Amino acid sequence: MEAITSPDWNIVGILGAARGARGDAEAPIGTEHLLAGITTTRGPAREALADVGATKIALLTVLRNRKDDDGAWSTEDDAEASVASEDILGEDGDRRTHYTGAAARALTAAMGDARRTDAAKFGADHLLRGLLEEENRAVDLLAVCGITPQAVRARLDGGPGSREDALDPLLHATRDVLLGRGQYRRVSFWMRWMIKLSGVNWASLPAGWVRLETFEQARRLGGGTVGTEHVLLAILATHEVALQHPHLSGETQYAGGERLAALGIDYASAHHALTTPNHLRLPPDPQPAEQYINESAPLNLDPTTDPGTGPLLEALLSDDTRARRLVEALTPSGGR
Repeated sequence: MEAITSPDWNIVGILGAARGARGDAEAPIGTEHLLAGITTTRGPAREALADVGATKIALLTVLRNRKDDDGAWSTEDDAEASVASEDILGEDGDRRTHYTGAAARALTAAMGDARRTDAAKFGADHLLRGLLEEENRAVDLLAVCGITPQAVRARLDGGPGSREDALDPLLHATRDVLLGRGQYRRVSFWMRWMIKLSGVNWASLPAGWVRLETFEQARRLGGGTVGTEHVLLAILATHEVALQHPHLSGETQYAGGERLAALGIDYASAHHALTTPNHLRLPPDPQPAEQYINESAPLNLDPTTDPGTGPLLEALLSDDTRARRLVEALTPSGGR
């Protein structure tokens, strides 16, 4: 194969990120790695993916979960027909790096697209279109996230790009933080820097996620003081968002949210009760909401030690808290 056009600087970064996403340094780079690489750059291609939910956090989480499990994919990506980078990119490639047959075809298609549009170099948008031309692991990766190639193309062509889901619009801000399209304000500088650099999948850290979401719920409701009712809203919000993104939450248990859902309580009903004038009067909490959080939902970034939301909800319902009064108002059983 002969390179028709040279890669621009975005492509150089994408190819480097794809090598990192590959995991096995001896294996060829596949279309799934190229797709994940696009999420690390800037420009219309990355924005098109992010707008439909295919963010760096989402794609890299799925890739990590499927590492060393070829049986999880619906296609082999034509790995047996791997091609040396030099044979595709010419002087911009090398002999040591190889691409699967499907990845090689996507790169070649990107060059052809650049030539047809008289582009001096081929870029991320050309590559993204090339990746969507056939059934491959890039398309499979999107499917795991509930995204179709048509949705990505529509967004790349300037159409609407919001991912369709069953979430209440009030939960979109929570969803955007999970996908890496937003950040919590109550985050230290070092953590904000780390999240931006490597990303954090909050769906795998339900207790830590609730901890930060609590303060956002209080801020959105305009309250100066964080109460246990805001903790309850955070438990509901994170649970409902996680249900819409099983590729991120995986086997993680949201016991607190599941218990509330079994009682017939959802985020919309709790939010309505708290925001409707004269609908509900709550007494002061017996102790600060932060104390319940610190004791039951410590912040750490290790999914193996995250206690989940069950212990936190149990603590809230064991005392005469504002959260418990809210549950009692929404269900006759009072959560018992």
